[in-house]
Amino acid sequence: MQQQYCRVINLGMKRFAGSLIAAALLASCGERTAPSAVDVCSADAVRADVVAVLAEVTRATRAKDIDAYMRLVPEESVIDDTSGELVDRDQLRANVLRDWAIIPETLRLEHVVGDVTMNGCDEAVVMVDQTWERTMLRPDNEPGTDRILTTQRHREIWRRTANGWRGFEIEELGGEIFVNGVRYGAN
Repeated sequence: MQQQYCRVINLGMKRFAGSLIAAALLASCGERTAPSAVDVCSADAVRADVVAVLAEVTRATRAKDIDAYMRLVPEESVIDDTSGELVDRDQLRANVLRDWAIIPETLRLEHVVGDVTMNGCDEAVVMVDQTWERTMLRPDNEPGTDRILTTQRHREIWRRTANGWRGFEIEELGGEIFVNGVRYGAN
């Protein structure tokens, strides 16, 4: 039974390089396998970190926890939105708070991580498709809410930091907007 358990841990260690818990459990199995630089620098290892960070972004957004949200955004981050405006970290914080003020509820926020292209061991280009469905207050103080669905494709630059991989640059490549199920226009 212990050998089977150790094989499962070893398999998990290979899939999720860098996990200290798995390394400690694996060491208790009598195997001495340290993650190699290739494992830590692999697209799969970056993808796992990106997925975990984006899950934290989703939790912070649902809870409208600006401090948790901003802890995930590096000081040097920049967003190039579809209007051509460059948004720095301070403006991002203001924009997020402004948006959350008119969003009573996030119904669904999904990030699908696509291609990961490594630029050495400390930087990666990550393609992310985002789908965000939420209720929003109507404009001009009209009573009620609308159900808004937006899709957006991002080309993101992620870098290795002391806190793991973080997104430093986001280029929005476009998507769609639906208001109450009716296509509104390009995003």
